[in-house]
Amino acid sequence: MDISNIWYFIIPFAIAAAIPGPAQGTLIGHVLSHGGRSSIPFISGMVLGNAVWLIVAILGLAALALRFETAFIIVKWLGIAYLLFIAWKMWSLDKLQTKMSTEKSVGKGVLTGSLLTLSNPKAVIFFGAILPHAFDLTVLSWTQVVFITILGIVIDLSIQLLYLAAASKIRKAIKSEKAMKQVNRTSAGLMVTCAGWLASR
Repeated sequence: MDISNIWYFIIPFAIAAAIPGPAQGTLIGHVLSHGGRSSIPFISGMVLGNAVWLIVAILGLAALALRFETAFIIVKWLGIAYLLFIAWKMWSLDKLQTKMSTEKSVGKGVLTGSLLTLSNPKAVIFFGAILPHAFDLTVLSWTQVVFITILGIVIDLSIQLLYLAAASKIRKAIKSEKAMKQVNRTSAGLMVTCAGWLASR
């Protein structure tokens, strides 16, 4: 694999991952209400969802994915419904949650993050557009596919962890009960906004 053009993948992907969107808005809301550590499963789900779309694009299945648009529309609306459900729960909180300690909560975080990124099939179009400029997709081996996927995961995870760190600092600055309640409602508003953005796509 000729890696001389690898920056044609790294730079656009890093920029796209860093640009604030519904995923980042939801992540910030999640961190503010649940804390940084409890939001790691959510980030894992986000990164996992993007990795799925990346693999789909690498394997040349973009056209096939778009052909089964109905299935992805169902996933999209499931994701939107789940975001609205989480937003409603956040709105009803009067204080910040300090932990999400059970395995069930970890599973919910991964599920929420995955649904959020998988509900936006336009990601596969983005990957399909930038990958051919960086790699010759017709001659990639499985080892190279794994390498590109891991590279994408590292880029995505690094950027989302920066968002987590920034939101965690904001959360630590919040002291009063009134402010805590406002944070939860702001977080709920962020999630509703993100759900609306996804619904309009």
